Amino acid sequence: MYTPILKQFSQPNAVQIDDWRGGLLIRSTNWLGDALMTLPAIYQLRRALPAGIPFSILCPANLKSMWEACPFVDNVVSMAQKRIVGAEVATVRSLDPGVTLVLPNSFGSALDAYKIKTPYRLGRRGRMRTLLLTHTIKEWPRGENIGACHQLSYYLELVSMLGAVEYSASCEPMTANPDLAVQLGMDGDAPWLALAPGAAYGPAKQWSPKSFHRVAEEAIQRGWRVVVVGGPGDKNAAEETAKDLKGVLNLAGKTNLAQLISVLAKSDFVLSNDSGSMHLAAALGRSGLAIFGSTDPIATGPVGGSWDLAISEEFCRPCFKRTCPRGDVPYACLESITPEHVISRLPFATS
Repeated sequence: MYTPILKQFSQPNAVQIDDWRGGLLIRSTNWLGDALMTLPAIYQLRRALPAGIPFSILCPANLKSMWEACPFVDNVVSMAQKRIVGAEVATVRSLDPGVTLVLPNSFGSALDAYKIKTPYRLGRRGRMRTLLLTHTIKEWPRGENIGACHQLSYYLELVSMLGAVEYSASCEPMTANPDLAVQLGMDGDAPWLALAPGAAYGPAKQWSPKSFHRVAEEAIQRGWRVVVVGGPGDKNAAEETAKDLKGVLNLAGKTNLAQLISVLAKSDFVLSNDSGSMHLAAALGRSGLAIFGSTDPIATGPVGGSWDLAISEEFCRPCFKRTCPRGDVPYACLESITPEHVISRLPFATS
């Protein structure tokens, strides 16, 4: 089973907060997978700080449902655009946070914190943003420690600016509304296998839809129901996965984030590429098997639940490319992972 490798860095000097006022504001990362990998760090910070300090999140609108599903978050304010503007600034200021912790490394995210004018603005330096923050630690490493530790390590280091936290991947699971999945067709007593054949990063992270199709076919023969999930960009892969199979519920491109959370929460097992769906299922405490191609599970593996990995032994991986640069055997890191190998590691084959 996969276990995240966490590296504990030297403890930053804790910032002494004289007045938390209305609590802590956390500027979220912008991508679903990245945001989900920050959850254990925020949870550990919540455990370390005195009780009664409200935790508020500032995030892109597409992540609002994700943060609302976190039981250790008190308020969520979403941004319609990339940057906080007008009425959104007023909404955040009405919460009166005394401290803003900026998780992303971009100039714009630090500018968001600066616009809100909280007395304490914490984050990493670099990218011409240091003057926008009141307290900083070293810039996010670029190309360092690849293959050495999970990205969660760096978020744990960042939140420890507010005091020592436990370097742990443990986290209170997200919550879901089970009725949403039932309304979408996930009913009956048979166990559900969720398949996530997409990956926004690119084809170097996508196992063949034909292979997902073979897994779905086997699952149905073993008495399981199959649900296919993904965003609008995953429709083609999902259609090929579900093609000509009775008993497959194809929801790719048909769910909002709250519905997807419900669907994954109701699933008994999840098979996914290295994608937002993988991270979401893990954060919900689900069990699954993740297929890794060009990326490195040491850095970005699933955090939460019980997960196994399918990884090729190809010499060229991880290359972190979006498309395969090899001309001799394209996507060998994915093609060498056979459906039979994956099927042999799924619950219906091992029970």
